[in-house]
Amino acid sequence: MIDFVIYNGQTFNARQVPLDYNNRAFRYGDAFFESIKCNGHYPLHFHLHYKRMVKAMLSLKMDIASFPDEEEWKGLIAKLLQKNKSFGASRVRIQVFRRGEGLYTAQTNKVSYLIESLPLNSVAYQLNSKGLLVDVYDDMKKQYSPLSFFKNSNALHYVLAAGYKNEKAIDDCLLVNDQNKIIEAGSSNLFWLKDGVIFTPSVFTSCIDGVMRAVILGILEKHNVFQLIETRGATSQELLQADEVFITNAIQGIQWVVGFKEKRYYCQMSKKLVELLNTETFGA
Repeated sequence: MIDFVIYNGQTFNARQVPLDYNNRAFRYGDAFFESIKCNGHYPLHFHLHYKRMVKAMLSLKMDIASFPDEEEWKGLIAKLLQKNKSFGASRVRIQVFRRGEGLYTAQTNKVSYLIESLPLNSVAYQLNSKGLLVDVYDDMKKQYSPLSFFKNSNALHYVLAAGYKNEKAIDDCLLVNDQNKIIEAGSSNLFWLKDGVIFTPSVFTSCIDGVMRAVILGILEKHNVFQLIETRGATSQELLQADEVFITNAIQGIQWVVGFKEKRYYCQMSKKLVELLNTETFGA
């Protein structure tokens, strides 16, 4: 349960936030959000999160001058986590939306923001003990645009994919783009291993430009563990021929996939990468 939130720099009881019905996030989805894992009062990999938020604002023609800078954000997050008495692991969600009323034509490009937090069980990244079962959701196809790379508030594609996941009683869905290539999972980026080479869809396929994706790419480059190739996406046949498959996001880190259709996978590479991820994030 959320006790307190921060709205435009001020702390409010979560049930008393002064948002009105003209909120543009509610009326038009004129907003984006960012999910961040925190250790104590410290947001992990925050430079990458901040960089993506600024890039999202530029894409949405929002006023950067009305947006806190990177150090101010760290202070706001620490303030909220302290108020919510969160001293271990937590998940912070930042929602940024354009201010003002108006119809499609906005009255201003200045932004407001809301920060909330929820506790998590573990500070360290832990590989899932039971592998995920996944399948393709292709009722909708994702198209590349200047807005593809971040989490905007028009998330109906992901909502419907999550509903399909529940209907099929699987753990996650794989999404496809308008080229019929598999590009990401429901809330994660996609990687697969074949013959000692790791593949992942390029952000130009329309997948989210994930923070954990960037962290993993940095680890692979630094340690030269596996060769990496960014692709135009995967076909089902390529995944069925893969040796391992895993997905990544900023909250859970790395999750290994055990099954896709009739194929079953192992997780040796995922275990190694989780060890490297924890070392890079928290030290030896």
